[in-house]
Amino acid sequence: MKNYLRFKTTLTLIIIGISIWLIETLYHVVSFKESFWDALFLEVSAHDLYMRLAILIASCLLYLALMQNRIIKNKDAQIENILNNVIPVCITNKNYEIIMANDSYWSIWGKPESTSLKCYEHRPGESCHTQNCALTQVISGAKEYIAESKKEYANETHYFIVTARPFLDSKNKIAGIIESFQDITERRKLEDEKAGLINQLQSSLEKVKLLSGFIPICASCKKIRDDKGYWNQIETYIRDHSEAEFSHGICPECSKKYYSELDKTAPKKENGLLKR
Repeated sequence: MKNYLRFKTTLTLIIIGISIWLIETLYHVVSFKESFWDALFLEVSAHDLYMRLAILIASCLLYLALMQNRIIKNKDAQIENILNNVIPVCITNKNYEIIMANDSYWSIWGKPESTSLKCYEHRPGESCHTQNCALTQVISGAKEYIAESKKEYANETHYFIVTARPFLDSKNKIAGIIESFQDITERRKLEDEKAGLINQLQSSLEKVKLLSGFIPICASCKKIRDDKGYWNQIETYIRDHSEAEFSHGICPECSKKYYSELDKTAPKKENGLLKR
C-alpha cells in the first residue's frame, strides 16, 4: 500500500511539473508573441532551465527507483507465496548459507536465531562435503539432482526425497540451489512391510516340497528308486522330498502275520468281558 502511494505521489508530481512548465510556456507564447519552442527552451534563463530539467530528471529517476523496488518486492512476495506450501523448501547460496526457507522446513529442522546458517551445520548428512552434495552437483552443471535423506524428529526416523534445482540471479546465473523435501516415511514403511512379506513367502516356498511325476517303486519290498539310482525306504524318500515325518507302528494284519505268538497271549473279550 505504501509503495502504491509513493508511486502515485511521484507520478502526480511529474505531471504537475510538466503541466506548470507547459502553462508558463503558453503564457509567454500568448503574452510576448514568442514561438512555442523559444518559450519552452530558448527564452528561459539557463538557471531556470537547469533547475526544471534537474527536477524532471530527479522525478523520473525517483519514479524508476520506486517501480524497481515495487517489482522486487512483488517478486519477493511471489517467491514467499511459492515457498509457503506443505512441502519443505529451502534456498541455499553458493557459500552453503541458507538464505530463505518456508515454515514447513523450519518446523522440521528448527529455526535458529543465527542469521548466518550453513546447510551442512543445520541438517548434516552423509553427502555433505562430498561429490554427492546437491549444491556441488548443481554448480557442476546438473539441471536437477535427486537424492534420499533422513531426519530424526518426533521420536521417529523420517525419510525424504530431496530434489535440488539451480537458483538463478537477475543475470540468469547460478546463485545457489532450491531444495524441496518430500516426506516418504509412510511409503518407506509400506515398502519395508512388503519386502518382509515377500521374504516370508519366499522362505515358506523354499520349505514346501512337492512330490510329482512318476515314482519308481519296487513291487515287492516297496522301496523307491531316487534320481541317482539308489533304492531307498519309502519313508526315507518321502521325508527327503516333503515336509512329512513318520512315526512307526504295526497294523493288525502284520501283527497276526509276524507276531502271532504275541497275538495269542493277548487278553480276549467275550460278551464285552476280558477273558484270559
